[in-house]
Amino acid sequence: MSARAKANILMVDDQPAKLLSYEVILNELGLNLIKATSGRAALEHLLKTDIAVVLMDVSMPEIDGFQLAEMIRDHPRCQKTAIIFISAVHMSDVDRLQGYERGAVDYISVPVVPELLRAKVSVFVELHHRAHQLETLNRELEARVAERTEELKLRAEALEHLNGELARKNQELDAIVKTAPDIIFSRKTDGTRDYISGRFYEFTGAPPNSANGLDWLKYVHPEDKGRSMEEWTHCVQSGQNYESEYRLRGRDGQYRWFRARAVPLRDPTGNVVRWYGTCADIHDSKLLEHSMRDSAAELERKVDERTATLRLLSGRLMTMQDDERRRIARELHDGLGQELVAMKMLVNAMLHDAPGLKVQVGEVNNMIDRACQEIRSLSHLLHPPLLDEVGLISAVRWYLDGLTQRSGIKTALEVQPANFPRLAPDLERAIFRIVQEALTNVFRHARAQRGWISVEQRDCEVVVSVRDDGKGITQQVSELRPDKIGVGISGMRQRAKEFGGELRVTNANPGTIVEVAIPYPTPVPQQSVVSAWPPGSDRLPAVSEPG
Repeated sequence: MSARAKANILMVDDQPAKLLSYEVILNELGLNLIKATSGRAALEHLLKTDIAVVLMDVSMPEIDGFQLAEMIRDHPRCQKTAIIFISAVHMSDVDRLQGYERGAVDYISVPVVPELLRAKVSVFVELHHRAHQLETLNRELEARVAERTEELKLRAEALEHLNGELARKNQELDAIVKTAPDIIFSRKTDGTRDYISGRFYEFTGAPPNSANGLDWLKYVHPEDKGRSMEEWTHCVQSGQNYESEYRLRGRDGQYRWFRARAVPLRDPTGNVVRWYGTCADIHDSKLLEHSMRDSAAELERKVDERTATLRLLSGRLMTMQDDERRRIARELHDGLGQELVAMKMLVNAMLHDAPGLKVQVGEVNNMIDRACQEIRSLSHLLHPPLLDEVGLISAVRWYLDGLTQRSGIKTALEVQPANFPRLAPDLERAIFRIVQEALTNVFRHARAQRGWISVEQRDCEVVVSVRDDGKGITQQVSELRPDKIGVGISGMRQRAKEFGGELRVTNANPGTIVEVAIPYPTPVPQQSVVSAWPPGSDRLPAVSEPG
């Protein structure tokens, strides 16, 4: 309401306290509130001021509310002023009917609900503004009608001048048609040509006026003739705009590409009465388009070859990495591990030869035991022997046991079906590395207390899921944005891609779910679920029921 004048609200009541209460209720609307303690005072304000809404009590001395409403409605200026009765006494249906008969727009009982009163006043104030706007628009419309009448008069005078110019423009149009580089044509309602510009005859060498009707088809390439005619017939029947590309034979016997376009001219009822169109030479651009398409196809082929090569190299790199892990694990176990065992034997022999060094030799012996255990753990982490000897599930169980001992994170494994089959060695290694990397991220970043691992064979794919109850991930990481994910997630994603699989990372609220689905060609009938649960752990919860 700041862009327009404040509306005037007249409040009429013989009790000043009520007027004050109405003022408090309506004050936040930003209206101009006028108070009157009698009917006579209200009439004086109505005669001097443009009032949008009148709030009045029914019971007043001298002139009651009903009488005042009749006086307001009798005055021509106030016949459309909104009147709202507020009464604590006259509350019967007869009283309400009497109020409405005297022109009231609403009848409110006491006690007044402030929100209701503000809402009703706001509505009628808005109607008052709209009425004023309508009056202004009516005045503007009358002025515009007068202006338009004068304008039409001037246009009638200009029309005579335009008719004189039309003949000259037609002559100019004929000159343009004859000199235009494109072929210009017109057709009848049935689609047959009744005019074609001289450019057609210059290009084809056809005799003048010999291409009307359907004779122009003689110069269309045989491979394009049927298609272009079919497209033109469809447009004639449907009334749609026409566009087609075909080759025309030149006077030298060579064909060039042309693009024909035509639009229908309709009568007031919508029926097509004529067709007008052009036929432009696009031969050079067509050759360029074909060249670009061939180049794009060649580029796409080279990109596909390079992508396949990179994928093969990536697979070889991962295979070499796994082989190198296996070699290092074997050398740690068979080389350094055996050396430590031999050292322990020598220390034990020293203990027999020098009993006085029992304490020192015992400490050295313990140190050697711990070093052997550490080397054994490193060897198993680099390449678990169970992965080759027994299979994926046993290796995962062994790794989970070690993770729980080292980190204190409780883990649970779910396998389906119970007799989970052996997979291809490279696929088992890839899945084990994905689980290993996912749990490493849980240990390093998630601040989790528990983790759940699921390995399931569904129809023709293997689905592996690793979930924790930690702090979760950001939206950018869940979208796998390259600039937001680390080496671990990138490596898991690449391992999945090598087998045609997909990696998905989502928030579990709380925690994170890392899921990998890898195609597997041999379906296995679904059997009962078997689970390997560490002592004291619970079953794998649903995503919506963490922990």
